[in-house]
Amino acid sequence: MKKRLLTAAAVVILLTSIALTMTSSNKSKKEVSGLTPEQVRWSTPSFYKDGRQRAQLFGDSNKGGVWLDRVKIPSHLSVLAHTHPEDELATVIEGTWYVGSGEKFDSAKLKGYPAGSFVIIPAGVPHFVATKETTAIVQISGAGIFRTDFLEK
Repeated sequence: MKKRLLTAAAVVILLTSIALTMTSSNKSKKEVSGLTPEQVRWSTPSFYKDGRQRAQLFGDSNKGGVWLDRVKIPSHLSVLAHTHPEDELATVIEGTWYVGSGEKFDSAKLKGYPAGSFVIIPAGVPHFVATKETTAIVQISGAGIFRTDFLEK
């Protein structure tokens, strides 16, 4: 577990360094930029058919490179077992996000991660997610094209 946390910390530091380098090299004038919660633009991608919404905060998860997105997951929602080709680095911003491991959704295997939690789901690891009583907002980041491969229909 300690090794996994150190690896995750190294990945986050690397992603931040790359992002800062890219931001610096793409702007001739250096300036601080940011978004307030009211400025975050939520949308519903065509691949979300269950009420989830996504906000791209940095980069473009559909094109690859370094990116940072938020996903808003309504209460009482389950996402069946799936994998991702890249590591999924997630920080729970709001609510509680439930994650379980396995090739088939099993509510008994869900573990709750409240706001402030950091979750690492390694590339290729079958997992499933859910919310219960409240909506959850999860911030995810990566360095490749984000893709979900469902194991269950």
